[in-house]
Amino acid sequence: MLLAVFFLYPLIKTVDLSLNEFSRTGTMRFVGLEQYRLLSGDPDFYNSLKNTFLITLIGSGMLFPPAVAVAWALSQRIHGERFFRFVLFAPVVLSVAVVSLLWKFLYHPTLGLINPALESMGLGALAKTWLGDPATALAAVTFVSVWHGIGIWIVLLCAGFERLPEDVLAAARIDGAGEWRVFWSVMMPMMRDLLRVLVVLWVVQSLQTFAFVYILTGGGPFGSTDTVGTLMYRAAFERADFGYAAAAGVVLVVIMLAVAKLLNKVMKRDDLQY
Repeated sequence: MLLAVFFLYPLIKTVDLSLNEFSRTGTMRFVGLEQYRLLSGDPDFYNSLKNTFLITLIGSGMLFPPAVAVAWALSQRIHGERFFRFVLFAPVVLSVAVVSLLWKFLYHPTLGLINPALESMGLGALAKTWLGDPATALAAVTFVSVWHGIGIWIVLLCAGFERLPEDVLAAARIDGAGEWRVFWSVMMPMMRDLLRVLVVLWVVQSLQTFAFVYILTGGGPFGSTDTVGTLMYRAAFERADFGYAAAAGVVLVVIMLAVAKLLNKVMKRDDLQY
């Protein structure tokens, strides 16, 4: 019942909206697949789709290597483990708006703290107009998104490392395996199912990116950070073109389902018994 109310009905309603055209007065006219035809010929849509996938790819590189490394370090029972877990998880409790405005200030080329810090370390050549340069804006927005949510992934990975059987790890060490070999050849294969789930969750989450982009750049500069989410927002609330926005949403849902299915199939392996 809850699935029907909160997922199936909105999905069916969105598909219905995508088959109609709306006027400024709010009247609705059935146009069939016309909105999808317009969508298929819109270069702005393809640009937003490209940026959305780039956020997913860049973000996965920013997220998973450090999250796995930090989670593994915390699983070694280091001194001050609870403090580090609190510090890493703290940004998660902040709202997206607060985090976005904080980093928008930090990225500011003259009033922010990042460029002056680089200059004080003799790295002034690395100072950029982070959100104003098409070459860096997308990566800068993606970093903020990852920084905000990485604590959740670290906690989940920590839980995965903690449930690994100690006797298997001890046996590997007795056989002469070093810590790196234990990590790469024993721990990671046993973590494979968890990593598969986390990768799929990240892909689904990142493909829906909207709030960070909208607050930090609004899709600019020159469309370099425009995503499907911001494109839908402009179409619906600036042009009152709800049919076009709904069509873009339907296409995005289909893409997310297809990518999730593909990832599950590619990353699926025989279950390990331990």
